Amino acid sequence: MIVTCEKEKLNGLVQTALRGVSSRATMPILTGLLINAEGKKLVVNSTDLEMSIRAEIEAEVSESGSTVVSGRLIGDVVKSLPSGTVVLETGEKYITVKTAVGEYRIREMAPEDFPAIPKWEGESVLKAPGGEFLLAVQQTSRASSNDEKRPVLTGTLMEKGASDGSIKLVSTDSYRLSWKTIEVSGSLEGWEDCIIPTKTLNEVARLAGSVEDEVELKMQDKQVMFKLGDMVVSSRLIEGQFPNYRQLVPKGEKTAIKVSRDDLAGVVKRALIFGHNMKLGVYSDHLSLITETPEVGDSKEEIPAEVTGEEMEIGFNGTYLLDGIMAVETENLEMRLDDPLKPALVKNEESDNYSYIVMPVRLR
Repeated sequence: MIVTCEKEKLNGLVQTALRGVSSRATMPILTGLLINAEGKKLVVNSTDLEMSIRAEIEAEVSESGSTVVSGRLIGDVVKSLPSGTVVLETGEKYITVKTAVGEYRIREMAPEDFPAIPKWEGESVLKAPGGEFLLAVQQTSRASSNDEKRPVLTGTLMEKGASDGSIKLVSTDSYRLSWKTIEVSGSLEGWEDCIIPTKTLNEVARLAGSVEDEVELKMQDKQVMFKLGDMVVSSRLIEGQFPNYRQLVPKGEKTAIKVSRDDLAGVVKRALIFGHNMKLGVYSDHLSLITETPEVGDSKEEIPAEVTGEEMEIGFNGTYLLDGIMAVETENLEMRLDDPLKPALVKNEESDNYSYIVMPVRLR
C-alpha cells in the first residue's frame, strides 16, 4: 500500500476513527485502526464490537492494500506532524509514515484478524437535520443510565413519533426521564422501534456537530447505521424491553408553573452549593427553594413565578432537576405537578416536543 495525502486531512480522518477505539479493549486487534487504500480513497475503520466508525478521504493511491496499526501510535504521530504531504507505505511487518522531515515506522497487525465492519449499502431510510439531531441527543442522553447491570437503561429508545414524519428519542435511568421529538424526512414505513446505546448516539451527535448536512439513518443487518457525509457509524442494538414510560407521565392537573428558565437554573445552582436535596415551595405568585445540610449550612431563595392551581412543597435531587431545566429551549419553562410524592414534568413553554420527568425525594 502506498498512499499520498495532506497531513490535515489525514489527521482529521484518523482522529475521527479513533473515537471508535475502546480504551478498555481486551483484544489487541481492537486497539488498532483498519486502513484500506483502493481506487482514489483512503478508508479508516475502528470498532469496539458495539460501535463501528468508517471514515474516508480522497487520496492519491499508488498501490492499493490494507493494514491494521495501533490507533494510539498512528494518531499521535500524524497529529504531531508539520503541515504538508504525508506518504503511507506498508512494507514487511511495518507501515512507514513519510514526510519531508522524517520517517516513522509502526508495527502492523494482521488485517484478516480485524472484525468485519458494516458497509452502508443502498439508500437511507430517514434523514434528520444535523443540528436538530445533535440537540435532541444532548437533551435526552443526560437521563440515560451508566449502570451496566441494567443494559436497557444505558440505551435510548428511538421510536416513531405521534405524527407522521417524526421520531422520538427517550432515555431514563429510573430517577428521571427525558424525551424529544424531531422531524425527519423519508419513509417511516417498515421502521422498527429500537434501543440504541446512548454512547453511540453521543458519538454520532459529536460528529454531527461538525457536519452541516443531514444525518441519514437506516437499519441494516440487525444494526442501526448513521451516515454523516463521508462517515458511517454503525451500532448494535440493545435487546430487551424498554420501560413503559408513558405511564410515568404526570397529568399535571393540580399545579402549573411558568417561570424564567435562567432564573430557576440560577437558584438551583446556588442551592446545590449547600447540598443535593432541596425543597421547592410553590406558592401563588412565587417559588422558594430551600437547602439544609446541618454540617454545611443552608440556603433559601425566592423567585417570581406564574402559578395556577394548588400550592405545595416538593423535594428534588437538585442535580437531576437542573439537568431538566438546562435542556429547555424556551426563555420560560413550564412545570406540572400533581402531588409531592409523584413525578414532576418540566417542558418547553407551550410545546410538547421536549419533556423531562424527574422523581421527587422525600422531605424530612
